[in-house]
Amino acid sequence: MKKILILLLFIVVFNSSKAQNFKQLDQFLEVLHGNNKLMGSLSILKDGKSVYHNSLGYQSITSDEKTPNTIASKFRIGSVTKTFTAVMIFQFVDEGKIKLEEKLSNYFPEIPNASKITIANMLNHSSGLFNIPRDENFNEHNPITKNEMLDLIKSHAVDFQPNEKNEYSNTNYILLGYILESIEDENYKTILKKRITDKLQLKNTYYGDVIHPKNNEALSYYYEDDASLHEANQAHLSNPGGAGAMVSNTEDLVVFMDALFNNKLMSKKSFEKMTTIKDEYGSGIMSAEKGGQTIFAHNGSIDSFKSMVMYIPATKTAIAFTANALDFGLMPIMFNAMATMQEEALFIPNFNTIRLTEKELKQFEGVYSCEGLPFNLVFKSNGEALQGGPEGRDLKTLNATSENEFELDLGVVLKFNVKEQTLLFNQSGETPKKCFKKG
Repeated sequence: MKKILILLLFIVVFNSSKAQNFKQLDQFLEVLHGNNKLMGSLSILKDGKSVYHNSLGYQSITSDEKTPNTIASKFRIGSVTKTFTAVMIFQFVDEGKIKLEEKLSNYFPEIPNASKITIANMLNHSSGLFNIPRDENFNEHNPITKNEMLDLIKSHAVDFQPNEKNEYSNTNYILLGYILESIEDENYKTILKKRITDKLQLKNTYYGDVIHPKNNEALSYYYEDDASLHEANQAHLSNPGGAGAMVSNTEDLVVFMDALFNNKLMSKKSFEKMTTIKDEYGSGIMSAEKGGQTIFAHNGSIDSFKSMVMYIPATKTAIAFTANALDFGLMPIMFNAMATMQEEALFIPNFNTIRLTEKELKQFEGVYSCEGLPFNLVFKSNGEALQGGPEGRDLKTLNATSENEFELDLGVVLKFNVKEQTLLFNQSGETPKKCFKKG
């Protein structure tokens, strides 16, 4: 009897702690929404069961009505589509309909270097194919036919030879989408429905079209400097195709990720190939280490929509985030969701910033060497704000929250000690690092 009581007490304490963490996650998302940083949805699934969902803001805004985002709201997911495309390619591999070592020339011989580029090269972005959205004539808002897209692709030389490196290119997955259609003699929309969405009963996931708000499809918006919302133009989804044309919601996305990582969509052999990582690139998925744990993820961006899916194998946790307005980093949102499931403190930004004088900002300038970081941090003042970045590249503006403390929207808090010439670098989910000013 005593053992049972202790066990029950443990369960109550554990569940109470988890509930408290969910409250903190709610608080974090509300802070973002309340400071005009976010409209969207977040879902978490653990051990195959949904454990958290929150939706904020509006899926559509008119002069007469604001329709709230809900668990049923659907968003364009951009490049998260690539993970679905990769899954279907591996299903074809399992069925003997295609081989990873097959050449692109078997399908589109007119594409530059097609005789050297394999299906595997396109899956893990090691093909060297020019990223077609960089074409000066590319217009994502106009419809485009398959032949027009192929003409555009073949007009560009490759950026590098296959397997020289991994470099992200939407062209790879546009072509993989066409290859799926060529093999199956059906359109991508039908193949997706038969092979994934019907199988997993994903009722809110499909190949997109013109946005229909009355069908719970969210419009996307962007924030101006005065924090006002403006509707974004819609891309025509004939452009991204298998690289980014899908629509979904977070509840469907976590189910999809859970199915993928529990061998429900392809053979174990194909799954191992898909999740074989080189320089953070897998095939239709990417990977990194966070807090000693391996995470697999893919993000997406189209119009002003932002999205990200993540799976943590060690805890069997799937996380999905979709936004139809976002002025904040994707990663700190996902890391806070991850921290919630690990009973860790969350990073909640402080948007009550203060203004410092140029003289006050100057005292923080310099190069800092940090314990555990393989690069130096460089800080410079532009007279109005402090900016910083690794090795002085891609400097980001820091928000002053006190006379010696700054925040970055990526989940970073920097606390300077001018007298000791030190800096405490604190990133969400990581052990704080002490940094020392050089020179």
